[in-house]
Amino acid sequence: MFETGCGSAVITPRTGLQMGGFSGTRIAEGVHDDLMAKAVYLADGPENRMMLIVVDTLEVDRHFVDEVRRRVEQETGVPAACCLVAAIHTHSGPAGLGRVALSDTQVFGTFDERLFERTVAGCATAARKARRWAREGTIYSGMASMLQPICGNRRVRTAEQMQMRVLEVETTTRCAVVYNLDCHPTVLHEENHLYSADFPGFAASIMPLFEPFVTMPVFLNGAAGDMSTRFYRQSSDFAEVERIGTIVAESVAASLDVLEPMKGPFTVRAAEVPLRLKARKFPSAQDLKRRIADARKKLEVARLEGVRNLRSLESAIEGLTFAAKMADSAGNVEYIDSRLSLVRFGDILVAGIPGELFSSLGNDIRAAFPDHVVLVVGYCGDYIGYILDAAAYDEGGYEAFTTFIAKGEGEQLRDAAINGLRALLA
Repeated sequence: MFETGCGSAVITPRTGLQMGGFSGTRIAEGVHDDLMAKAVYLADGPENRMMLIVVDTLEVDRHFVDEVRRRVEQETGVPAACCLVAAIHTHSGPAGLGRVALSDTQVFGTFDERLFERTVAGCATAARKARRWAREGTIYSGMASMLQPICGNRRVRTAEQMQMRVLEVETTTRCAVVYNLDCHPTVLHEENHLYSADFPGFAASIMPLFEPFVTMPVFLNGAAGDMSTRFYRQSSDFAEVERIGTIVAESVAASLDVLEPMKGPFTVRAAEVPLRLKARKFPSAQDLKRRIADARKKLEVARLEGVRNLRSLESAIEGLTFAAKMADSAGNVEYIDSRLSLVRFGDILVAGIPGELFSSLGNDIRAAFPDHVVLVVGYCGDYIGYILDAAAYDEGGYEAFTTFIAKGEGEQLRDAAINGLRALLA
């Protein structure tokens, strides 16, 4: 018998903390909308259970994920390997929760123990609620198209129509809707000093106006490494958050009537695939200094010429500056160790990716399983930064300047995900 449940908990921390997602000092001064932890429980008998937990944070590292899994297994009985933990990647949450571990001795980022404990506890609370409120239900699946363009490739503007995979899991009293969209949820920029889940938070608040039965919308970020609202947002304020969030909510709600019911049995299999990726070699300090100067000249010329969208040029300078800071401390690292978090739930395949995967690699994973529902979940299980396709290294740009992994390793990760999912189907 298929059972499902959903639960949530507020994880908004105290103000006064450094905010994550942009360089420089940026202290939280207040709360615009609460940050949440959300959990969806799926089960087809006591031996086939999984939990999906999504957190309104910038990222999650393995230390955080392992502690969440431990508590969820202890308090709900869901095996740790069958508990997926992912971040939405809001740039308007606190720093101090996730760190980039390049090796046993090279760890970048801050750590706030109080924030860590509060956020872990919120995840466990959401999971307990999801398990406690589980009832016999139904699961539906399908594709949804954005009713208006709100995001796309942020390196080169294209005319592609964004689509997302939608799952609806419902009982007679509750309905969780999970939408898997490749997009940096970053309407708000560094000028913002208020906690917010950005457009996914507003979409969640307004979706019941379009579909009253929906009790918990869940944004499941996908292969968002090169996907964002950059060419589509009209501003970077909360009015734009509401405009884009409304489009997302209406687009998801419009798809619910055409989703198809999924049939069991929903056998659960999970695997944690270890990754050892070659580290990239940072350019010399002299080379980086020259590149930064050239990038600043390009930005100045663009301003004089009246170019409207300068974000790609600004981000290139940010990326080169970041690389200059990392070159000395990260230059001696040869390998980066991480993991993939893979789960099969019947015909649903979930590829949990530990970072910001480029969309081409995510599309390759989906295309390898045309007869299955494939959720490519970024910022899941760990965090190692940008995971590029080979072509992006030659093109340059922010992601190529800041990635920690060598050219070609993104394809290695992609292949490991495909092979791991195939093993779960064997």
